[in-house]
Amino acid sequence: MEAGKFDALFSDIDGTLIFSAKRCREGDTVIEYKNGEPISCITEVQAELFSKLQNVIPVTTRSIEQYKRIEFAKFGFRPRYALCDNGGTLLVNGEPDKTWSEWSAGIYDECADELRRFKELLERDKRRSFEIRLVDGLFLFTKSSAPDETLKALGCGGLCESFSTGEKVYVVPKALNKGSAMRKLARRLNVSDYAAAGDSLMDLSMLNAADTAVFPSDLDGSVTAQSKFMFGRERFPERLTQWAAKA
Repeated sequence: MEAGKFDALFSDIDGTLIFSAKRCREGDTVIEYKNGEPISCITEVQAELFSKLQNVIPVTTRSIEQYKRIEFAKFGFRPRYALCDNGGTLLVNGEPDKTWSEWSAGIYDECADELRRFKELLERDKRRSFEIRLVDGLFLFTKSSAPDETLKALGCGGLCESFSTGEKVYVVPKALNKGSAMRKLARRLNVSDYAAAGDSLMDLSMLNAADTAVFPSDLDGSVTAQSKFMFGRERFPERLTQWAAKA
């Protein structure tokens, strides 16, 4: 498919711009290490194209520290803006934007009592296999040996929602979501025509709020954006990078 034209592309990171080192093949390049061990990779094609990505804004549930581990600059990709913490933190040239952080801190304050209740439930959950972290002072993170059962035990909240990716479990204020953060930043940057890219249900709020959505074809039934570009899930990050480099 030919790339469209847009003023900005808001893109998820894990599984979208980069992929797990567990899926690395010969010729792929490590782009992220943790404690000396490879965590994430990109393909040879991506390594050649990253410097050509224009107006791409990473959007991730990763913490600030986790985001900064990724060696984007090594491949010529130096995004001026990035949204971390599921949209709760705006980095401008690598530094948190004070006004944005004050906004997200206000959201946390409104949800603090409910988050404490969720934390108590997680503390009692026998399936929990990791400590409970308050990520960048905004949301809860842990791991579970049976995440679906953990989510069932947590139930629904009025101000917060829980979700999982693999063994990872998150409890996040509903107001801190990728779609809302994308729209907020687009208004701030006076961007009216923008695309979004993502690879999972966690990205739906962003994909469905964009003018154009780019995603693996197996998500098609859940994506309602008017304009869609779909690729197979196999090597999706490479296909997305090729698409974005032409835009």
